[in-house]
Amino acid sequence: MKDRAYLFFVVNYLAQGLAGLAYEPVSYFLKDGLGLGPAQAAAFVSWMTLPLTVKPLFGPLTDLLPWRGRRRAPHLLAAALLTSACWLALAALGVPSYAAALALLVLVNVGTVTTDVVCDGVMVERGRALGKTAAYQATQIGALYLTLVVTGLGGGWLSQHASWRAAFLLAAVFPLLSAASVLWVEEPVAASPGEAVARGRLALARLAADPAARATALGIFLFSFTPFLGTAQFYYQAEHLGLSPLFIGGLATAGGFAGLAGAGLFGALTARGWDSGRLARLSVLAGAPLSLLYLFYTGPVAALALTVVFGLSGVAFRLAWMDLAARVCPEGAEATSYAAFMSVFNLAALASNALGGALYASLSARHGPWSAMVALTLIGSAATLACWPLIPLGAQGTTRRAPR
Repeated sequence: MKDRAYLFFVVNYLAQGLAGLAYEPVSYFLKDGLGLGPAQAAAFVSWMTLPLTVKPLFGPLTDLLPWRGRRRAPHLLAAALLTSACWLALAALGVPSYAAALALLVLVNVGTVTTDVVCDGVMVERGRALGKTAAYQATQIGALYLTLVVTGLGGGWLSQHASWRAAFLLAAVFPLLSAASVLWVEEPVAASPGEAVARGRLALARLAADPAARATALGIFLFSFTPFLGTAQFYYQAEHLGLSPLFIGGLATAGGFAGLAGAGLFGALTARGWDSGRLARLSVLAGAPLSLLYLFYTGPVAALALTVVFGLSGVAFRLAWMDLAARVCPEGAEATSYAAFMSVFNLAALASNALGGALYASLSARHGPWSAMVALTLIGSAATLACWPLIPLGAQGTTRRAPR
């Protein structure tokens, strides 16, 4: 019998990724609709994506509060419907106030994060039982990057030819795919709420005391700290390089193809016996020098080439760190513990985006946009190199099981 979990992951991550058609329109909405500058837009994005940094708070909903004996499907359905409703509200408002836009986009991310946390709970729980965590994660990320093939150019086209309302209305459709995917959730019958809470508390206590878990979390943060990407890169592309919305969207499409290849590369290497610790070490040895190539990000040709290089290598390396995280997730709190590690990825992205936006605005005003990007690139490379001493400890992680 075929493993339906692959279909479950593909549908959910296609749904999450296709909602990205609205991301570039949101960037232009902040820039042109609300009239925000780089630092202000970075601050808005920081608040908007706050749910991504507190992912563990959503984990107990699915780990510790079963509904009619199920810990995954009911929670997934509710989160998907919330996300769709918020996109519909944004479409109905058209150009809302700053406060209304922020509140609705925060709720969009609440629904998206909850959906993702539930999916990751299924991945860790089922993947460890079958020895498929690496394969499942490669499937998840591969599906996500496959959507960039559509959302990159599609988001650019929407930004140039359609209204924000149309983009938000389209984004409301995709969470309904996640809602339908509950038909393929395979999960064991959950313990009673009291038993689930007791097991979860023991599991999380063990995770907090695990030195391998702490090393993995810090390594993830440093590896993901890339202030030269995000808001700073967008303003550099749009204002200094003069790239059109369609070309910027095309870069995302190229990144989607490259990221899909990176997920395939990770899957092929792990299938041939490469462990995640070895790939994490390679992420530092190769990742730090590769990031310095951003010093040559001076035109459309370089932008395209670097997008492909980083799309391929970045996804393969990120998956290595994600699999290290899956190894130390304890039984009984799979979604919460894995969400904690994923929130470190998101916290690093939020912190580096905020720092990047603020430093880019300040340094470009004093020394020019290219000099600002040089400084941000050097900071990112130094953060990657700082991961090295953490990998041997992080790679020692094995599956932790909470007492029954």
